[in-house]
Amino acid sequence: MVIVKAQSLANGLTVLRGLVAVPLLLALQGGWGWWAWWLLVVGALTDAVDGWLARCGGGGSLWGARLDPLCDKLLLLAPLLWLAGHGGGASDPAISPISIPLWAIWLLLAREFLVTEWRSRQPHGAPAHWSGKLKTTGQFLCFGCLLWPGPAQALTAAVGSGLFWAALAMAWLSGIRYIKSSLA
Repeated sequence: MVIVKAQSLANGLTVLRGLVAVPLLLALQGGWGWWAWWLLVVGALTDAVDGWLARCGGGGSLWGARLDPLCDKLLLLAPLLWLAGHGGGASDPAISPISIPLWAIWLLLAREFLVTEWRSRQPHGAPAHWSGKLKTTGQFLCFGCLLWPGPAQALTAAVGSGLFWAALAMAWLSGIRYIKSSLA
């Protein structure tokens, strides 16, 4: 009974994370920097907690294994696309300008779609490897820095830009690892 409740709660948090992408985008569009930042933090926390709950419940469900990476992508790609569409935030005084070229954003999107498609074909949803978890953590940190609306925005934007490149490299390395593991 406790196992089922932990898995159900983990799945509910996963769905919540995916749904947070909509108010996050609305907050960014409305210029509500603090709301956007806190929504991203709440989403990141649900990612950590749902994984912990799934492990406490004896392992995640197949449904959760398939839905978790999709909800991560919804939440993480929302600010990426918003920043890309607004010149890296330069048009919004609440967000520091960043300089991530469009081709780099395209590479990240391409990796996410390729790995999502590959995982959808796996019989057990291809649970996340530590490299994929590290990539997701790097992306949460990157966007947390890039969306920081408080003091020292120039510094946090520079750190966030650097973290973007590290997360992009980790994304492709983990993506190659997923695909290589299926060929072995």
